[in-house]
Amino acid sequence: MDKSSEPKRFALNMSAAQFVKFYILYLLTTRLTMYSEQFKKEFRTLGGQWCPAPSTLLNTLAQMTEDGLLTREVHIKGKRQRIYLYRLTNAGKEEFDVLKKKYYSIFEEQRKVLDKVMTQVYK
Repeated sequence: MDKSSEPKRFALNMSAAQFVKFYILYLLTTRLTMYSEQFKKEFRTLGGQWCPAPSTLLNTLAQMTEDGLLTREVHIKGKRQRIYLYRLTNAGKEEFDVLKKKYYSIFEEQRKVLDKVMTQVYK
C-alpha cells in the first residue's frame, strides 16, 4: 500500500504496533528484564480502555527480538508452560533514543489538540 492510499491517522499519528514497540522499549529501559505477562499488566496501567491485542503484543515482541532489539530467554513454568523473559539489547537502547526524539513532537502535538478539544467541548 503506498502512502497516498493509507488512511490518515489521528490519535498519535502512529499505528498500535508502533506505539507498543515504543512503550516496550521504554519499559525495558526502566527494568533489566520483563516477562511477556508483565508487559500486558503495564499496558493496562496506562489508563482508559485501550490495551493492545494479545497478537499485537506478541507479534511486536517477536519482531523486536528478530530485529535484534531484544533478547528472549525461554523458561518453563510448571511442568510444560513456556514463558519468555525479554531483555533490551544495545541496539534496542539506541532505537529507543531515536524513537523518543522522533515521537516527542507527535505526542506534544496530539496532547495540544486533545487539550483544546477537552476545554472547548467539555467545558
